[in-house]
Amino acid sequence: MVIGVEHLEHTKVALKGGEMGEPILETAVKWAPVAELPPVACQTWRLRTDDDFELELEGDFLVGTATRTLALKFCGVFAVAAHEDMGGKSMTSATHLPTIGTGAQAEYIYPLMKVENSRWLASMPVPIRDFSHYLVVSLTCTVEVIAECAVASWR
Repeated sequence: MVIGVEHLEHTKVALKGGEMGEPILETAVKWAPVAELPPVACQTWRLRTDDDFELELEGDFLVGTATRTLALKFCGVFAVAAHEDMGGKSMTSATHLPTIGTGAQAEYIYPLMKVENSRWLASMPVPIRDFSHYLVVSLTCTVEVIAECAVASWR
């Protein structure tokens, strides 16, 4: 299992409110926490949570005739937002999200991202250090998570 940003492709959006009137760039970054993420959209995400501030998502990726299930486990969860349909981006103002880039679904939105300079993360009522804003997209829903860490594995 690997945690972190594997790709450096960024999509930047200027936001108001920086120091001295300078824009703040909220950036959606491709996040590849596992090897061999197929160049296809996730079909759907299933959510499970517990009372220990952990969240688990399972997503199905159709690769040819086979289905691969990716499990994402978030620890130290501070906030979660789920939106129906893959266009639900209410917690980020990034208007251009990275695409898959290759294959038959090249123009589809990349399924796993982190949001850098997140306004949602910055708006939390208490200072949060070492937390990230994760943005996970499928063909049926979008899930956004503010958490301390994420671990991914294929099932």
